[in-house]
Amino acid sequence: MRLPRFSVVAFVLVSLTAGVGPACAEWSELVKQEEAAYYFDKDAVMPVHVSRYAWVLTDLPKADKTPTGENYKSMMVRVRMYCKTDMVVRLSVSYFDQQMGKGKEVAADDVQEWRPRETPIRPNTYMAALKKEVCAAPKAAS
Repeated sequence: MRLPRFSVVAFVLVSLTAGVGPACAEWSELVKQEEAAYYFDKDAVMPVHVSRYAWVLTDLPKADKTPTGENYKSMMVRVRMYCKTDMVVRLSVSYFDQQMGKGKEVAADDVQEWRPRETPIRPNTYMAALKKEVCAAPKAAS
């Protein structure tokens, strides 16, 4: 009698976790350059008033060093973009030893949001491309 109950519990647990894989983002390409490719997670963009929170992935063709000296091949940055003022704040950055945000997180840095350092969004940069994507007015339904 114990075996069927275990089988039912195992089946339920497997069913519940079958669609849940590792937390993976659907990265959409922003800009591809010789020194790096930039992507953002469309589904994770969060509007808050006139600003947007977004994740940006930078993928490098060859390894670079973090500010603390670890090798990394990609980094994910959480930003708050101020759509009306053309300013951006970096909130968090994580460095990974493999491309596309995979592998081991080798370093991370979080900035306190109550003390942000705003920087201007320069034209013809991946941040300008991100602003165009996340701050655009929603399209009217047809």
